[in-house]
Amino acid sequence: MNVPNIITAFRALMIPIFIMAVFNRNFEAATWIFLLAAASDAVDGFLARKLKQVTTAGVMLDPIVDKLLINTAFIVLSYIDKIIPVWLTILVLSRDTLIIIGGLLLAASGKAKKIKPSVLGKLTAFFQFFTVFTTLVSLNFKIPEELVKNLFLVTAGFTAASAVDYTVRGIKELSNEEIPA
Repeated sequence: MNVPNIITAFRALMIPIFIMAVFNRNFEAATWIFLLAAASDAVDGFLARKLKQVTTAGVMLDPIVDKLLINTAFIVLSYIDKIIPVWLTILVLSRDTLIIIGGLLLAASGKAKKIKPSVLGKLTAFFQFFTVFTTLVSLNFKIPEELVKNLFLVTAGFTAASAVDYTVRGIKELSNEEIPA
């Protein structure tokens, strides 16, 4: 196992610790754990490319662990006192479910490798991580409630738009049309 994959595995192990911190309402620890996990995502990808240690396992595990982290964060923060609105968590989970189903359909048709993350998809991931982080910070410090609520709306917009984008791209790919990068 190489260093980037060890970092990814470390991130996966932080998820249950994050859950325990939230359930114990230790939001300061939860904030630091989430920040460390999110930062490790950038570090493992950078190191894999820089050290030329990109592996099939890493390419598969990294996005799975990212989704586990973000979806877990949305779920537990919605469950505990509805800190994040349930409707936003449902939207985030629905988008990811749609992407998984689409990916399975593309894999079954032998076209799974042709669709790569779009700029909109990457922006969505950024806003989802930023929303969780900002929400956690707001539990520790006074951040205007309106700012957090507006961030929920922005994240919802990006999440919905990227769901539509990936759906359209997937349908085009399944129907053998050329799709832009």
